[in-house]
Amino acid sequence: MIKKTTIVDIAKTAGVSVSTVSRILNNKPDVAEDTRQRVLQIIEEERFAPHLAWQQLRSGKSRFIALHFPQDFNPLSQGIITNAALRCEQFGFTLNLIVGALNENDLLGIFRSGQADGIILVEILVNDWRVELLRQHTTNFVMIGRCANTHGLSYVDSDISAGVIDAVTHLVGLGHRHIGFITLGRITQEKEYGFTAWARHGYETACRQHSLPSYTCSADLTTESVAAATSKLLDQHPHITALVTPQDASVPGMLKAITAQGLRIPEDISMVGLLDESFAEVVTPPLTALSFSSRELGFTAADLLIARLNDAEASPQQILVRPKLCVRGSTGPVRTTIGAQTHA
Repeated sequence: MIKKTTIVDIAKTAGVSVSTVSRILNNKPDVAEDTRQRVLQIIEEERFAPHLAWQQLRSGKSRFIALHFPQDFNPLSQGIITNAALRCEQFGFTLNLIVGALNENDLLGIFRSGQADGIILVEILVNDWRVELLRQHTTNFVMIGRCANTHGLSYVDSDISAGVIDAVTHLVGLGHRHIGFITLGRITQEKEYGFTAWARHGYETACRQHSLPSYTCSADLTTESVAAATSKLLDQHPHITALVTPQDASVPGMLKAITAQGLRIPEDISMVGLLDESFAEVVTPPLTALSFSSRELGFTAADLLIARLNDAEASPQQILVRPKLCVRGSTGPVRTTIGAQTHA
């Protein structure tokens, strides 16, 4: 039977009283520093406290990292969260996930109360109050995503603008000249999702590069809303021969609308989405899609923040991960006719 080490054992080995060990475990200030270090060393050697606990005591840090993933735009990305947590644990930190809405006091309270040494922000707005608040208070944070003003900040983000340009260029190469673009999340000046903004910028840039007309619409975060918006766009512009979306949650609604219109993919209309490879392969026909590694985003964000926690003077790093365009069966040569109507 394995004998459990107790606080009495620690005190006896260190030659101090039980109350002294208790004060050290509770991080009280009224203990001589050499005594504190001797007791902590014995705690470590005897494995009396979890590894994390004595690291906290030694460093005065929580060894916790928070990740705020508000549910305003997209469902939780399991890949990002899991891999950020894995990377944190590899460096002796624990990741705490926060999904609810926060106000300014809530966000600052995470640091003031010692709940976390740093925070990873996800679902970044173009003008994000969280970023500006933490910037003002010089707290340790990084972003998965990016806002408009990134001066002096660290982030890792999908280069979705470049990905959308690749998608449009692929369609142009197949002869398409009328390409619609559908995003999720209503666009307001106060609350615009950064990912959507950079994706739309890529679409508009590609349209200018190839001298194409622009057809954009946005929908709410439901399949029914996406289907209605897609149908409306196709009704208003029946000469559209291809559709692009930068968000995976919009794919089901778009497919529903295309089917309801009596169109075939890719014979009548081509489609490019953003979808995990395993799902893109099982769509009928398999979806030509942009994809990027959630593992890379989660790992890199954790690396950036931990580097800053270990070195307050570490320079900001800004990393863009270009999505990969995987061509499958949902894109093909431009149609020439639909019914009795001719399309360019």
